[in-house]
Amino acid sequence: MHKLYTFGRMKQLFNAIAEDIKANSFVDGFSIDSRSLNKGDLFFCIKGEKTDGHFYIAEAIDRGASGIVANPKFIPDNLLKQKFPRIFVSDPNLAFSEWASDYRKQFKGKVIAITGSNGKTTTKDIITNLCRFFDPITSSTPGNYNNKIGVPITILNADLEAKWWIVEIGTNQFGEISHLSEIVKPTAGIITNIGESHLEFLKTTEGVAHEKSGLFDGMTCGNNVVIPDSIMHKEIIKNKARNLGLKVTKTKKISVELSSGKTKFRLLDKDFETSIKSPLLLQNLVLALTILNLEGVPVSDLVSATSVLEFTVKGRFNQIILENWILIDDTYNANPSSFNSVLENLNRMYPDRRKIVVCGAMAELGILSNNCHLQVGGNMVKNGISYLFGLGESEIYSYIKGWINEGGNKKAAKQFVALKELVASFKEVLKKDDVVLVKGSRSSRMEEFVEAILSKNY
Repeated sequence: MHKLYTFGRMKQLFNAIAEDIKANSFVDGFSIDSRSLNKGDLFFCIKGEKTDGHFYIAEAIDRGASGIVANPKFIPDNLLKQKFPRIFVSDPNLAFSEWASDYRKQFKGKVIAITGSNGKTTTKDIITNLCRFFDPITSSTPGNYNNKIGVPITILNADLEAKWWIVEIGTNQFGEISHLSEIVKPTAGIITNIGESHLEFLKTTEGVAHEKSGLFDGMTCGNNVVIPDSIMHKEIIKNKARNLGLKVTKTKKISVELSSGKTKFRLLDKDFETSIKSPLLLQNLVLALTILNLEGVPVSDLVSATSVLEFTVKGRFNQIILENWILIDDTYNANPSSFNSVLENLNRMYPDRRKIVVCGAMAELGILSNNCHLQVGGNMVKNGISYLFGLGESEIYSYIKGWINEGGNKKAAKQFVALKELVASFKEVLKKDDVVLVKGSRSSRMEEFVEAILSKNY
């Protein structure tokens, strides 16, 4: 962004009115949060779910903002009468997106966009690490900045000299992915899966599939899309891609073998080796390798990059060896498809060991919440879980009801409303060689159970 935009150009881009700003001076940085604003940043008065940047104009000026992008109707009268550099627009959020869209047009490299019900962030991180093997300045979505504010931030912070931009795109309402794709203009895309995510807004898994397919709306005829062969509502996705002239490649599950602490598998007619052991992360790795190969990276280079790939993510199927049992921290988030997939992989990985689930509720499922929790509770029994410990209220009752309906031992499924009681009861049943899965949506804060166990605070 350095020396790319003048305030005069910004005024033209937004078709805006500017006051007390030198048209030829350059925009060196930006901020949407007055608390982290650096001197010289252009401050956008973004309206979020909980606050509005117009409330913090005075603070931004005090911290040395080079200008304010705001709607004059929402600037306090006492400030409006003062002199400070400002650009008046009707919608600062829209202006911010328009700037990101214009900045994207300056980039000549490849942009891989990732969406899906779960696995977006891990797939994005895996691709980023692989790309940085070839191009250390590869730009990528920080954390999970994948919404209508986070995506423009990602784009505007990306390096125009990089060869690759890796962008994660999320949603919680119809049309959001399509809108963000039009900003990102992906040259290639991945849909990791379709599941029961954000059903509070998207209503059905068919609705999820239509929304995730919005990823294609910013793409160009001939671009590559990769999906797993097992993806739900495959035809919805393929039809949308076909109508836009996109090329869809399906990946299948790989056969793996463990040797000397490494996972070995065959893909693209070559032998690969990686330190990744989680079945879910391996699926994400296959998606990443497939799209990179389609985008021109030689298989031999991908083999080399994969061999040195170090990838562990807190809260994502992180296996922790504790004395004589295994704790699997999968607390980053949860929805029915991810929960069921983890249960199936757990059963496959540890068929002969006793397995315990410690879980919280799955959020944002709307009217389907009860049925989804019932189904996951039943799947715990089907996948050989011996004990269910739930922390929460009505959703936990539904887990347990599903557990009992599937023939699970009533006495082995317990509900708690306090962490302390949960930990104490868990300690009483824990035995040598047990495998314990901890999972729940972010709002259930199941990481607190993991922290209590790791701190020996039980």
